[in-house]
Amino acid sequence: MLSGPGTSPARARPASALHWYGCKLVACDHYVLTDYGQAEDALPSALCSLEIPPTNVWALWAPDPIEERSLRALQAWWTKTGGSETPVPCIVGNRAELDAAILERSLRETSRLQHSNQLLMRDLAALRESWTHHVRIPQELEELVATLRMGRPQLIFNSPLPRSDVDIPASPEEPDVSDIGPCLAQRLPSSARGWLGIDLHIADPGRGAGHLCAQIEASDAGTLLAQWRVPFDVLCRGWLPLRLPSASTCTSRSLTLKLWARGGEVAPRLSTCSAGVMHEYRLAPQSLAQPDERDAATMLAMKLWGGLPGIRSLSSEDDGEFRHEAGAMIPVPDSVVGKAHLTREQSAAYPVFGYIEQGKVLLRPLKTTSSAAVISLPATPGLIEISCEVMIDDKRCQTRRLGARLVVTPHGIGPDDAESGQNVLAATEWTELNEPLAPSRLVARLPFAENRPVDLHLFTRLPEPGPIPPHGRVVFGRFEAEIHAASAWGMAAVLPVADGRTARL
Repeated sequence: MLSGPGTSPARARPASALHWYGCKLVACDHYVLTDYGQAEDALPSALCSLEIPPTNVWALWAPDPIEERSLRALQAWWTKTGGSETPVPCIVGNRAELDAAILERSLRETSRLQHSNQLLMRDLAALRESWTHHVRIPQELEELVATLRMGRPQLIFNSPLPRSDVDIPASPEEPDVSDIGPCLAQRLPSSARGWLGIDLHIADPGRGAGHLCAQIEASDAGTLLAQWRVPFDVLCRGWLPLRLPSASTCTSRSLTLKLWARGGEVAPRLSTCSAGVMHEYRLAPQSLAQPDERDAATMLAMKLWGGLPGIRSLSSEDDGEFRHEAGAMIPVPDSVVGKAHLTREQSAAYPVFGYIEQGKVLLRPLKTTSSAAVISLPATPGLIEISCEVMIDDKRCQTRRLGARLVVTPHGIGPDDAESGQNVLAATEWTELNEPLAPSRLVARLPFAENRPVDLHLFTRLPEPGPIPPHGRVVFGRFEAEIHAASAWGMAAVLPVADGRTARL
């Protein structure tokens, strides 16, 4: 709110929630803008001229009669410099007219804000409706969430095969919480969110009435995520599963595993492997008794498991004890799938077989017999099931009833025996592919858990012998293996403890 030209600075400020400023005519149609009611001697010595009028001015008010010429000059400057879109009303003398103008402007501004708010709510409603009905989540994301919601642990990291071992530092007495003494320190290649547990490979279980102690620290948050204590007498050679009751919801991005032994005659030994190019995940130098160049890139042999944060992957019985789930899914590495090779020769002027990308294998059907390829899987402890997806990945394909099949055999079995069912561990029936780009799941369930290398045979065929369809590109992908929990680990999983108690699955 501006008081008009020629206003006396001694006049008291009107009681209002608006900001009031005084506009005083000095000379040659120039004005001085001051805080309303400020004395002239309080003005600064150096004044700054206004290039444009102040914004959001509701009215010009002159409490006392003023020269019409000065008012016209002010209005002309205001219109010329600020624009004539929103002219500012000028009120001379009567305060009631000023109050009416301010009230009218207030009501107009309130109506404008209400209209803007209605438009905003309408836009938000349209946006929500668009997200609900018109925005489609990618199929890969839906499948990922559906897989995670199954609740079974997923293998998220698998170190190379063990090549040596390392002693666990022993502590004869109960360590202080703030100082655990000598320990193995291993940074984990995983964040805390969704982390479910770790498998450590025991090379020697140790002897005596001692305990293997472990804890996971969230280094960047300075908090302790979990602790475990496992007696030496329940340890055995092989994988030791350390688990959380449910996948972690912590947002820390840096996890460190610390291990030490308390009591006993001989401390356990853990298997180690090469860290390769992941030098940041090597064992801390102080963790090695005699570090050398060979040990400089050594890490603990481990497997890390994850799941959807907050979902319990371990069921409970009526007595409160935990038990295993049926198994755990392990994606077949792309490096293994990439070594697939034909077992029946094919030749054509266009691609009929090959590794594509992201763990996919192209296998076109032959004219007179089934096409055959094999993927050799390394020994997987507790292997109980192998599955994959198969689809026609060319939407131009018009051929219906293209067939695909999956057969699991011991290593070294030929395609003829595998197709006829001789020396077969598990096999699927022929699955007909009738819709391009529509994936089908092939699942081969083994009757018993296998710990030896196996061959995964892939077969495709035409509905009947004849020419190969031009767009009949049959692609296998998303290979997964399920391991049986009781067979994969030599002992039940160990849960975190509190107050020195040991919890086991």
